[in-house]
Amino acid sequence: MTTLTLVKAMLIAAVLLVFLLTVGTIDYRIGPGAVEVLLLGRAVRRIRLDDIESVDRRGALVHESWSTLKIWNSVTIRRRSGLFKSFVITPDDPDGFVERLREALGQAGGAPGSPPGGPAVGSERRASA
Repeated sequence: MTTLTLVKAMLIAAVLLVFLLTVGTIDYRIGPGAVEVLLLGRAVRRIRLDDIESVDRRGALVHESWSTLKIWNSVTIRRRSGLFKSFVITPDDPDGFVERLREALGQAGGAPGSPPGGPAVGSERRASA
């Protein structure tokens, strides 16, 4: 094994290790005016509440992803603006996160002219037990 091959292998291992360590620290917070993505406890990405069109548990084919390895916890936030309109995150409690975000959107006024909890904040329906 040459020295160059060994250096390349060590570099790839270091990048993989950093990725695995940081992806485990991704967290999400609903603030007074935005949804924040936290990496190592610091906000690295924000989506303003007034830019959110809908939120649900469905996925999206083309999206901006700030996901952890728990892809089954996917929550899709549909934005009104931006290159990628769909924003996918994976909170630990996806159903609770969707409900809290819908409440925050209702308090923020949601879309102009629409009632809180109406079509502007998602179209997911729950089955009654």
